[in-house]
Amino acid sequence: MEDRKRLLMVLESEDKSLIRQAVDKLASYDDEEIVKALASTLRRVKSKAVLEAVKNAFLEMSDPSLCRELVNLFDVPEPKLRQLAIEVLVHKGEKCLDSIREKLVLSEDPNMRKFALDILSGIKTKESLEIIGSMTADEHPNVRNTAIEYLRNFSEFKEEVVKILINVIKGVSDLYSVTTLASTIIYGNIKDRELVLPLKKLLERLSEPLEKHWVYKSLLFLGEAEVVEDALENARKIGAQADIEKDLKIFNVDE
Repeated sequence: MEDRKRLLMVLESEDKSLIRQAVDKLASYDDEEIVKALASTLRRVKSKAVLEAVKNAFLEMSDPSLCRELVNLFDVPEPKLRQLAIEVLVHKGEKCLDSIREKLVLSEDPNMRKFALDILSGIKTKESLEIIGSMTADEHPNVRNTAIEYLRNFSEFKEEVVKILINVIKGVSDLYSVTTLASTIIYGNIKDRELVLPLKKLLERLSEPLEKHWVYKSLLFLGEAEVVEDALENARKIGAQADIEKDLKIFNVDE
């Protein structure tokens, strides 16, 4: 107990080397008091060595209070602390989902919701995918499109991702969302024929040739040969015929 008290007192000192050593030893206690003390040290001490020591301690610790203290670090406008929180929360995985949801996903601040997406896309479980799926309908375009983009990280849950994308397609109505959708399908290698009909219906709703261009690219990636002529004709309107011709070769689409 005396050693514990002494180590906690060291955290209040100005000697960064001693603080780092104390952090290393305190990790073994693994309780709420120590978690809070280490989080407080992160806020107070500006030192890369101390930050790394606390990060390593948090990675080892498992006290239930840790998730709450990690998400609270996002209240501090310090990129290094927020990045630490993201990395440790990803490592903790589903254990911290409740705290992530309460503090970040449900936050009124779109920046906090985007931090949630950074974490959830790193956790890569079915439950984290479900939360990301719900965020593809977020009211803020940056959050909404980031959620769509991160679907490409869940290749092992292809069936679930395709279902989410079908719902996403129904709500797409602007160039930003169309390009994000297309890049997610193509670069995420989400090749599923279930997407063809919803994408064709999306074409019918869109009027701008540039928006249609990205839908055609998605359909060609999916091997939909019957849209080739329409895709080329549309591309000529925006000077992008070469882009479609390149896609025909890359995606091996028979004209």
